[in-house]
Amino acid sequence: MTNSIRKIKFHPPQSKQSFTIHLDANFCTVESETNELVVASVEKSADRLLLKITSLESQPNLHQMLHVALDFLFGQNADLRSATIYADQKIEISRAAFYQLPSPWHFAQQQNKPETLIITNERQHPKRPILTAGTHYRRFVSSINKTISFRTVDIEKDLAIFHNWHNQPRVYDLWDLNKPIDELRTYLEKALADKHLIPMIAEADGAPIGYFEIYWAAEDRLAPYYDYEAYDRGFHFLIGERRFLGRDNTSAVVTSVMHMIFLDDERTKRIVVEPRADNKKVLLYAELVPGWKFIKEFDFPHKRAALLMAKRDDFFSAGAP
Repeated sequence: MTNSIRKIKFHPPQSKQSFTIHLDANFCTVESETNELVVASVEKSADRLLLKITSLESQPNLHQMLHVALDFLFGQNADLRSATIYADQKIEISRAAFYQLPSPWHFAQQQNKPETLIITNERQHPKRPILTAGTHYRRFVSSINKTISFRTVDIEKDLAIFHNWHNQPRVYDLWDLNKPIDELRTYLEKALADKHLIPMIAEADGAPIGYFEIYWAAEDRLAPYYDYEAYDRGFHFLIGERRFLGRDNTSAVVTSVMHMIFLDDERTKRIVVEPRADNKKVLLYAELVPGWKFIKEFDFPHKRAALLMAKRDDFFSAGAP
């Protein structure tokens, strides 16, 4: 087993408490704030994880604690493709199936909502969920030893740092939003009111590091340029904090936002992005993060763009996140 990280504390978005995970030799221990405990012996056979529960008490958080343990162990061992859990019964689960379960990373408030079709800009599409405030997703990423989370923008809390980010030359060269702070307030107000968009702050260990706009592609300006499907989603992003720049950090946060998007609605089978065709840094990350494929170049009114697409099956079958 990989032992680069031996202890972490993690607070799943769906839980009212956090958990501490210890990895000691071949044992993994998950402990809750109320002293509930799950201890499991851990063995690795080829690409399979064997998890044998050695201390098992009747407790309300057992299911979630096992999820936290599996996430930690899969994260520490990227080559593992499946797990077998021996407890009251034998349970087998693949890595790809496990990471498509909403818990313990996503609030999953939008799962399995009935479909109602409406029309926007002469395009028919499903009625989208009402935007909710707060944290949508949180995950400990072993590769960078940081917890990545995404929450809806809070204008009063985030406006100053949002303004600071957009007045950095490396950012406004691509976003063209080096505007006075009052204009950026208006920009965020419009983003929050836009029913096809979720403006989000990305955080690392609770500190803001970047801005993401996640959108439904069918209602977006991108829709006329490709054969969109009803639940396709896309995103724009910027890393505002220089300390978080770099291949490993950016790959981790992009992988995490893709994971969040796929968990947000199980009907989303594809994610699309349309960076500027000459944005070599973004195109490089498309090669590093699982699932992305180049589709074509095309002309927006304001830029020459590259259309990239990631399919759900490709993302998870490649071992993401």
